[in-house]
Amino acid sequence: MSSVLAKAHVLGETARGETKQLPESPWCGLYEDGTVVEPPYDLDALAALYGSNATHKACVDAKVATVVGLGHRFVSVSAESKDEELARLEELFGSCNPEMTFTEVMRTVWADVETIGNGYLEITRDAQRQIDGFYHVPGTTVRVTGDRGGYVQIRGARRQWFRAFGSRGQGAEDASEILHFRKYTPESSYYGVPDIIAALPAIAGDKAAREYNLDFFEHNAVPRMAIIVEGGQLSEALLRQIQGFMESEVRGHGHKTLVLDVPGDGVKVRLEPLTVGMADDAAFLGYRKANRDEIMMVHRVPPSKVTVIENANLANSQDQDKTFREQVIRPEQRAIEYQMNRLIREALGIRTWEFRFREMDLGEEREHAEIARLYQEMGVWTPEEVRGHLGLKASA
Repeated sequence: MSSVLAKAHVLGETARGETKQLPESPWCGLYEDGTVVEPPYDLDALAALYGSNATHKACVDAKVATVVGLGHRFVSVSAESKDEELARLEELFGSCNPEMTFTEVMRTVWADVETIGNGYLEITRDAQRQIDGFYHVPGTTVRVTGDRGGYVQIRGARRQWFRAFGSRGQGAEDASEILHFRKYTPESSYYGVPDIIAALPAIAGDKAAREYNLDFFEHNAVPRMAIIVEGGQLSEALLRQIQGFMESEVRGHGHKTLVLDVPGDGVKVRLEPLTVGMADDAAFLGYRKANRDEIMMVHRVPPSKVTVIENANLANSQDQDKTFREQVIRPEQRAIEYQMNRLIREALGIRTWEFRFREMDLGEEREHAEIARLYQEMGVWTPEEVRGHLGLKASA
């Protein structure tokens, strides 16, 4: 008997179909004519990773809080330091933004650096061309100009030009300036690349594992089933009944029972879970843990900083924290301090005070004080040299 294939027909007029394509990127024309340089990776995709992986987010938050979140101070670097210059610095940094403190501004800038590899700090000037404010410019909206002299921000149909700090570049003379912070990469001399790039396969694997788990528990932890019929054949009606039960009753509703009424003698129907090839729980958890560890490894964040306490003790936690501060946090702080002190010297004309991030806990302060005392007693350091090492103003 030949089978007949039924066809469906739609009657009446239908509206003309519309394209569902996304509009062309607003940057395409600027890339093509060389006005701005294209980043090595999709910045929006990198930014989205921050909200899609818990370990990545925890590592980024830990680094941001430790690098720029502990506050800052100004230290004297000359016996000729003037109190009025310190007052100018404290006034500028204390009132640099009507909505955020300087620390909060830098947290947003550095969050961009850790998530997309690039952070932008806007510097504004008053009518007398004196610096009066610092603002965060979202990194995903900015591109570097081909001549390195400026930056372009696009939001919707609006376009804004900025000058690189200390450079005339493109744009109007009164355009705001930008300090660009980036993570070095040999892939680009214009942009930075975040640490997480090296762990993208781990993020993808963890996402797949998480979705597999969600799918499994949405079906009340019932694995995929095979319907096996022995000694007969299921009717179309019975097959539809079983299919409907599996899709609508089992999914999301536990403790349901399916009763099959099969006509005929010797006909057996059974449901078999497809467990062949399924990893056991230990291997599955091990895979997710390996992904987590790889993400922490590329960020170089110790487990204790993201509340992972497996096999942790006080001794190794302290060693890890010290390594974290010395090899990860302080180099980043020094790079930011260099940029800020350049601004203080060139734009404010202040050379006897320097910007420093707060970084040490009280335990380290006591340790450094004890070392300074021993060096002074041994005649290695003078009191003035001790004051200099502690970042204090030289005595009169």
